[in-house]
Amino acid sequence: MISIQNGAGIITIQRYGRLLINALRITKATVFGGRKNLSFLRQLQAAGSKQKPAFPVRPLLFVASFSLFSSKEKKKESTEGVKMAEEGVKSLSETIQHADQLFDENNFQEAYDLLQKYPAQETYEIKWRLARVTFSLSKPQPSPRKEELVREAFRYAEEALKLNDADFASHKWYSILLDAKSSLDGIKERVTQLETVKKHMQRAVELNPNDPTSWYILGHFYFGLADLPWYQRKIVSTIFATPPTGTYEQALECFEKAEATKANFYSMNHLMLAKTYQALKQPEKAKEFMTLAANVAVLNEDDKQCKEEATKLLKKM
Repeated sequence: MISIQNGAGIITIQRYGRLLINALRITKATVFGGRKNLSFLRQLQAAGSKQKPAFPVRPLLFVASFSLFSSKEKKKESTEGVKMAEEGVKSLSETIQHADQLFDENNFQEAYDLLQKYPAQETYEIKWRLARVTFSLSKPQPSPRKEELVREAFRYAEEALKLNDADFASHKWYSILLDAKSSLDGIKERVTQLETVKKHMQRAVELNPNDPTSWYILGHFYFGLADLPWYQRKIVSTIFATPPTGTYEQALECFEKAEATKANFYSMNHLMLAKTYQALKQPEKAKEFMTLAANVAVLNEDDKQCKEEATKLLKKM
């Protein structure tokens, strides 16, 4: 216990006590009082005009204030960062959803323009969709614009595969566009790429056996090999020690799997089923699917080509 022997000591303690109370009030005011801080500092100066305080006030207040400010800023920056990331993801999600809708509605130019406007072009989901829609844009175009678009689409497919080789879509569109591009470079180049095209088609099916289009393109590949004219077979045997092979039976299996996965998903699958059944000497089944192909509602260039070819073939059956 501390005892006070004289009045002077009591006065000194009272003065320091008031200073301490004022300091606590100022600290509270600094944190919560905003513009009132300056008046409290002046009060402190007035209270201690006769007796200077024995402890440093300003550094304490500055550190407390700075610490709270930094904490708020970090929290604000963190919140804004999360918000920006969420908006980025949302923006990508909305972009691809809208692009897919436009593609399904055969609005290929609008889908292309939308994907081109997305700021992060080096995004896998953007790249493979650009490959797909650019290839669709190429189909009705005359030369040389058609060739330009095919090569542009191939570049997107190539970049998409580099970004993600674990997704079926990158392999599917790479195989389709490698075959389309190599066709522009001559029969020898197309034959040279057959094994690579086949490898990526098979990989697409392995990664997603529930995608009907992947089954269709693999079936089309097998049909193409089975239906090769003799001079192209000779080129194939010259290039490959063991040429890639395909049969009508393999093609039929793929086309049937595509149709079983999603019925009526693609008019050209009906046409290829008809042609395959015809090659396998099953005229009734061939006529059934040829009729479906000939009666397709024309919504895009593939439907148009399908209808025209099926109508001609149906007349000969």
